[in-house]
Amino acid sequence: MGISCDTVYALGDWAEHLGGIQFPLVSDHWPHGAVARAYGVMNEEIGRPNRSIFIIDARGTVRYVDVHALREVPDPAEIEEELARI
Repeated sequence: MGISCDTVYALGDWAEHLGGIQFPLVSDHWPHGAVARAYGVMNEEIGRPNRSIFIIDARGTVRYVDVHALREVPDPAEIEEELARI
């Protein structure tokens, strides 16, 4: 699942631009950033969350957290390795 503070419409446009995606997208737009705040990644200074990856297992246990500044890009290989461990 992908969660973003963008609107549902922006998420739909983004998914279409990618040619479709294989996972659901959820908008954390209203109340703005409620999920990001709950996970401790909302950057109040700029009004949006830091780029964050959480891997949560089927039991709801957070197994991996990777937080970056907005312009930093997570390493896909590292994320794939973590997913393979679950």
